[in-house]
Amino acid sequence: MSHVDKLKQAGLIHHQANLSQQDHDTINSLSDHEVDALISVKKKLPADFIKKHAGVDSPEPSASRSLGIVF
Repeated sequence: MSHVDKLKQAGLIHHQANLSQQDHDTINSLSDHEVDALISVKKKLPADFIKKHAGVDSPEPSASRSLGIVF
């Protein structure tokens, strides 16, 4: 399973996201540990955290949406 598929399955990437080939290449270049860390962080956040803070319901274009998390 690709990293993109793992992140989609974990709910970190919307299943209908229109990712470019560059996006796929970038995400798939992450190490297994990096992908596992992203999934772990998401699991530890409240269920609505990503939706609430990533601008999912925002009227802004999707390219301007982001989720900034500082570790």
